[in-house]
Amino acid sequence: MKNKSNKANLDKGVFGSFNPNAEIFKKLKERQPKWWLLLLEDKELYIDIRKDNYINVYYYGGSLAKIKYKKCFVASIHKKYLGVNDSNSDYTKLDLERLTKKDIEAIKEQIEINYLKDNPEEPGEKKIQGKLILENPNFIDSEFQYNRGAENLRIDLIELSNGKLSFVELKVISDKRLRNDETRNKEIPEIIGQMKKYSEFMNEYETEIVNYYKQLLDLKNDLGISKLSENFILEKTPILLIVNTYNKSTKAREERIEVIENLLKKHKIKYRIEKL
Repeated sequence: MKNKSNKANLDKGVFGSFNPNAEIFKKLKERQPKWWLLLLEDKELYIDIRKDNYINVYYYGGSLAKIKYKKCFVASIHKKYLGVNDSNSDYTKLDLERLTKKDIEAIKEQIEINYLKDNPEEPGEKKIQGKLILENPNFIDSEFQYNRGAENLRIDLIELSNGKLSFVELKVISDKRLRNDETRNKEIPEIIGQMKKYSEFMNEYETEIVNYYKQLLDLKNDLGISKLSENFILEKTPILLIVNTYNKSTKAREERIEVIENLLKKHKIKYRIEKL
């Protein structure tokens, strides 16, 4: 039984597990349920499709709904976002058929309270991620995951721009993993190994990645999630996107940015720094 379970896990989260003709997608195309139209119309939400044939709906990085199809549409949500305290699990059912605009706004408020930071200079990385996605249609996917046996690879953003598909790792400027501390840690910062791992993955799975995202884009267009479709090639060098959240410039902050940039250039990491 254990061997069967391990095999089932290996079959999940891989390119072969994605089926654009899965029942959940067919039913959405056929029915266009009222709740689905509500989610599509909300400009503060974004919708991602996963390789294991389910759907995630996000509000600035907070999961408003995870939707599957099991003879009917079934959605789950973190119990904190519904104010539920009597469940043994962290997640509880979200009744899609009764979902209203008022319900969605109430859930957003709970995500703000329970998940998102509001410190202007230290906003949560997921809130920044959501802001980038909502403001830039070139970000066509988020939280890409791939099951590599004992290790799950995860990449923050997928960008499609000027005919190139790029994997983008997101970090805020204050993240300690962007540089090494000469007094405590003289080793190469974590981000360097992380970016090299992504590069190896992209070179190894180039064909599979391109085919997967062509199918995914077609499906997103068919479901009304996006209107972006073009021929593209894979940019096999990942991009590090550093968001500068500093409201005020100081000598120490300028020096930190300089040290980070010099380190990234030394290790030939492709990067860009943008203001929030």
